[in-house]
Amino acid sequence: MYLALRKADNKIVGITDLRHHIDHPVLGTWGGHIGYSVRPSERKKGYAKEMLRQNLQNCRTLGISRVLITCHADNIASEKTILALGGIFEKEIEANGHLMKRYWIAL
Repeated sequence: MYLALRKADNKIVGITDLRHHIDHPVLGTWGGHIGYSVRPSERKKGYAKEMLRQNLQNCRTLGISRVLITCHADNIASEKTILALGGIFEKEIEANGHLMKRYWIAL
């Protein structure tokens, strides 16, 4: 887990997770390699995109060549972030009563 800090004021603007392996039923189905969340007051400022970009670099360093990222089907902002960084839509699935979208990013 990483904290995203804004250097100007050392404020935490978000958090992101990197899961090295997704060979678990939950992670391999709808959890994915990377998760991220941006503080509501800091959304629409590009932080999610930068957090994902940096975590994709961490994946490269670890030798992960294909990254699964998911989002709720109605989370348009997250979907745009994933697409902006090369996400390729695979399919929609239902998980715990929620419709999720699965994307892959080749590194």
